[in-house]
Amino acid sequence: MIITTIIIGLSIFLLGFNTKDNKDPITVYKVYLDGQVIGTVSSKEDFEEFINEKEEVIKQRYQVNTVYTPKGVELKKVVTYNNKVDSNDYVYTKIIANKKFTIKGYTITIKSNEEDKEDKIINVLSKDIFDEALEKTINVFVDSEDYNNFMNGTQEEIKDTGSLIENIDMLEKVTYKENYISTDEKIFTDVDELTKYLLYGTTKDRNTYIVKEGETIEEVANNNKLNVKEFLIANLDLSSENNLLYEGQEVVVDLIDPIISIVVDIHSVEEEERAFDTEIQYDSTKVIGQEETLREGENGLYQVVRKYQYINGQLADSTNVSATEIKPAVNRVVVKGDRYVPNVADLSYWAWPTERPYVLTTGYEWRWGSFHAAIDISGTGFGSNIYAANNGTVERIGTGCTPGYVKCNGAQGNFVLINHNIGGYYTIYMHMNTISVNVGQTVERGQKIGTMGNTGDVDPVPSSANPYAGTHLHFGVFVGSAYGSTMNPLNLYK
Repeated sequence: MIITTIIIGLSIFLLGFNTKDNKDPITVYKVYLDGQVIGTVSSKEDFEEFINEKEEVIKQRYQVNTVYTPKGVELKKVVTYNNKVDSNDYVYTKIIANKKFTIKGYTITIKSNEEDKEDKIINVLSKDIFDEALEKTINVFVDSEDYNNFMNGTQEEIKDTGSLIENIDMLEKVTYKENYISTDEKIFTDVDELTKYLLYGTTKDRNTYIVKEGETIEEVANNNKLNVKEFLIANLDLSSENNLLYEGQEVVVDLIDPIISIVVDIHSVEEEERAFDTEIQYDSTKVIGQEETLREGENGLYQVVRKYQYINGQLADSTNVSATEIKPAVNRVVVKGDRYVPNVADLSYWAWPTERPYVLTTGYEWRWGSFHAAIDISGTGFGSNIYAANNGTVERIGTGCTPGYVKCNGAQGNFVLINHNIGGYYTIYMHMNTISVNVGQTVERGQKIGTMGNTGDVDPVPSSANPYAGTHLHFGVFVGSAYGSTMNPLNLYK
């Protein structure tokens, strides 16, 4: 009993002493990791400074002065009588086992204008890195001198002919946000690497090709399913399709896939020739096959004011503002023997399928990784006339499409297919607005068959803001059968 009494008395004495020592509360910081307490430190400032000293590798790698706690880590001030705290090293070790530390930078969000495409998120060390990369990306598609003159407001005014940049913009919406970025995420620190990503959508090495003896830019591009413009964009050291390649030269043959769409609007004043037409007169006194030229043709001249829109270096739209005739064209007049079968084409003369003046926005060539087996004609305007290229029979038509309705009639939009009943020739006219012929109807060379529009799969897609976007005629030639082998339509006019 005496021993027990002594122990109890001693315990009371010691507990009373400790209570007296802890009667004043202290301030500490509890450290939370994703909502769970992992330790307690005495000073927030000391702990953050400890982290900054320990993470020297991160500071060297990103050339920054400060490293911050990871996302999901919080330090909350607590007033307590319990003076037990953990060492900074203990809490630091618990954090690095689960999380990566952060540095201060910017998160760039590129919001796509297409509903089926995800937004792109880019982390950069500084806003200047993105701005410089964006400018370098623009200079891929816009001459640097022209770009600087546009930005500085020093473009020369158009006197007689010429062009100037009206606007440079992006289809996507770009937002900047200062942020603490985890070092386990991709953080761009190099302008050239980010420029490559903006152009190709990846930082991986690009596909290359070793030039063989005698190969030209056009041959290399075509053999690798690129058009010349796409090839030159991928190889910025080559400025023209006339540049010479040498045997063993390594060139890039990747199709660019930009994550930003650089839109350039051009105002142009040009003098363009108006090619003469050939008028055919028939003389029943002449034998079929006989031909006589009564008058030679002479080209005319127009002054054309036109708006061009380029998206990532590719001509996307062309609109005529005005066309002033400077010199009228004089048509060639040919007298031929009496007409043959009205629905059979005369392969020696083909009518141009649109009004003039016009622009060829895409040729018979590789484009965007696939072959464009026709020509696209723009510039004559929404609702302008479309003509049959030669005599024939309307084989097929597609109707019921409204502007902007993608994949209507197999992406063709409203279309007319004509069988010329000789040599296996067929011509097709796609993306029309209206059609004025019927299946089985005989049409004559130069006869109106409908009007130009933007139905079916066109680019850019029409919208409420620009309902006439993408207006053009897709004009194709099949040989042998409908939708059979194709040929370059321009060969008909040589």
